[in-house]
Amino acid sequence: MNLSEHFTLEELTVSQEAARGGLRNEPNDVQVEALRALCERVLEPLRARVKRPIVVSSGYRSKTLNTRVGGSPGSQHCKGEAADIIVPGMDTAAVIELIRAMHLPFDQVIDEFARWVHVSHSVAGGNRGEVLMAWRRAGQTNYRRVG
Repeated sequence: MNLSEHFTLEELTVSQEAARGGLRNEPNDVQVEALRALCERVLEPLRARVKRPIVVSSGYRSKTLNTRVGGSPGSQHCKGEAADIIVPGMDTAAVIELIRAMHLPFDQVIDEFARWVHVSHSVAGGNRGEVLMAWRRAGQTNYRRVG
């Protein structure tokens, strides 16, 4: 099922951890519509600008999967509102700057350890446009607001 021109439900729900653990990672209709909005309003415009594929490393997560991967209990991934992405050939800071410069309706973008970008969009509106940086120290993930 296509969520937008270049993004499918399968790529926004596939999970190696779920497959290894025999877990179902299937969003309900509300979560699918949230994923569609994320794709149409944020990911698809970004892809059109960069003129190259965007790799989704994590999209929707069931509550069980989210717990298993150590996600935040209130993660927007569980609502279908978030994806972790990599844009081949671009570093995370450049991806975030482009998202900001395009004035895309994002709730949060997080530079996750300078390895991937977490981007979220709230269907209900009130997208905060919050920009954070994540890093680890002594086994703990820390966040700092950068914009």
